[in-house]
Amino acid sequence: MSAQAHPSAGSRNTYDYVIVGGGTAGLTVGDRLSESGKFTVLVIEYGRLEPDGFVPGQTTYNITSAPIAGLNNRTFPVDVGCIVGGSSAVNGKIFQRGSAADYNIWGELGGSKRARTTTWNWDNILGYFKKGIQITPPKPEIPAAFNLAYDTQYWGRNTSNHSIFATFGNTIPPTAFPMYQAIKQIPGMNIPPDGGAGEIGMMYGMTSTDPRTGARSYSRTGHWDGLNRENYELITATRVNKVVFDGKRAVGVQVTPRDGQKPSFLVRAKKEVILAAGAIHTPQILQLSGVGPADLLRRAKIPVVEDLPGVGSNFQDHTFVPEVTFRLNSPLPVPPALAEAASAIVPDNLGATSLGVAVGLPIISPSRFESIAASLESQPASKYLPKDSHPSVVAGYQQQKRLYAREMRSLGLSFLRIAVTSALSGSDSSILTWQPINIHPASRGTVLIDPSQPEAEPVVDYRTASNPVDLTIVLESLEFMRRLMATVNATEVIPGPDVTDLTAWLREKTIPYVYHPVGTAPKMPREWGGVVDEELRVYGVKGLRVVDASIMPTTVGATTSMTVYAIAEKVCCIISSFLLRDRIN
Repeated sequence: MSAQAHPSAGSRNTYDYVIVGGGTAGLTVGDRLSESGKFTVLVIEYGRLEPDGFVPGQTTYNITSAPIAGLNNRTFPVDVGCIVGGSSAVNGKIFQRGSAADYNIWGELGGSKRARTTTWNWDNILGYFKKGIQITPPKPEIPAAFNLAYDTQYWGRNTSNHSIFATFGNTIPPTAFPMYQAIKQIPGMNIPPDGGAGEIGMMYGMTSTDPRTGARSYSRTGHWDGLNRENYELITATRVNKVVFDGKRAVGVQVTPRDGQKPSFLVRAKKEVILAAGAIHTPQILQLSGVGPADLLRRAKIPVVEDLPGVGSNFQDHTFVPEVTFRLNSPLPVPPALAEAASAIVPDNLGATSLGVAVGLPIISPSRFESIAASLESQPASKYLPKDSHPSVVAGYQQQKRLYAREMRSLGLSFLRIAVTSALSGSDSSILTWQPINIHPASRGTVLIDPSQPEAEPVVDYRTASNPVDLTIVLESLEFMRRLMATVNATEVIPGPDVTDLTAWLREKTIPYVYHPVGTAPKMPREWGGVVDEELRVYGVKGLRVVDASIMPTTVGATTSMTVYAIAEKVCCIISSFLLRDRIN
């Protein structure tokens, strides 16, 4: 079979593995499970095989959120990839990892109360980052000129053409250097040996760019194009309506061609159905299949296969303020030698190297971090969740709050992320416009089917700022940025001195997403609202696994695509170990 997508049906009606979603995780899993040639694999994608890029309503789904009470009842587009390659085909290509604390929290939350050990931690998952991602170092003159630190021991160096590339750009604005020097002086500021070393602080970043062509490096280019495997197929423009069960075992999926010209049909899976439809559509498919909160399913007149209250809960995304602006009262002092060195770097098609900062709460708010942590810790967990939240979901949120409160007192987990080079990139060099990101919000939303029209797009409720701790942290982040900008002799323009009620201003300006939806089928104990176990198998049923961003119990302090690749690589190794064990037994 050549690397052509079937428009409406695979060449078979039964496969060993049927993967729902041809995005970041789905194509990675499809590649890895088919590479031995021993298993047949079908990937089913609602989007089409077309050029990458963000085109709202064409390469993304057309979904509008529910009104968000904490943001003055505003609604927002929910832009997730609707294209082969998924969100890796339409994102901004900013390629980051979370910190060691992010992944260690996943281990502490666990996938089963009975599990005494976990392999979901930084030390373990680093190997899967290295397996799936290949580094492209910058031109030699850039690290010397700009103090750029990187260490190839944290990255893979396979030479396969079918790789996902993490690439340093080969230009950088000279004004990044004086900002680097100013940020370096902040008490407690860390400078990691590499942006992927598991530490937070000030670091240079990469993009998901193919160093040979300058084109986007994403799941389609890394895990589909040119593979030409007879046992690896892709259906496009096709909707998965539901997982089909025989009792409690998933035996296949019911699908409908997107154009509506052909009737629904069944595709069977001999070994497993793997949901990789993302944090918005994986919970919807589970609910339509009868796996989810029983009360919701009954209201939608869907037969209950498994009462799993956590499906669609625990929804998270990073939030940001789109414009915090300062005017420099004098130009940033760029040393002449540095300006000369930067001008000598010839721009190419790899773009610019970015400089960013990720900091913990003790640095953001030295005088208040303890009281903020204590406030989060002492909250009744049910108070800031939807009123009808199941006790297990409440219990899981309590555990998450406990861990976040602990990390608020440390320097290992970031609660603010800012992009320095983006702030410097405006047409007026005297204006710096920041977009501070609340990278670990405490608020939790939901993604649930509408019982009155369950086949329609799910109801996406971000519930941003439903936990008041989030607004407190953003207010403290603004004060942090004011202190930073005072060191470079800058005057605040936005929000500015005329805005006296900053909380009201934040409710009007905050955006509830950074296109990083996660958490709606979390890897946690079932007693804590979990949906999947340590091997990402769905509780209470057989032959069904989830492999995408929805399994993240808490979000990571970074863009999410690199972590999704690592999740996919790790789970394929888990599946392979089970297959080997079965052969031995």
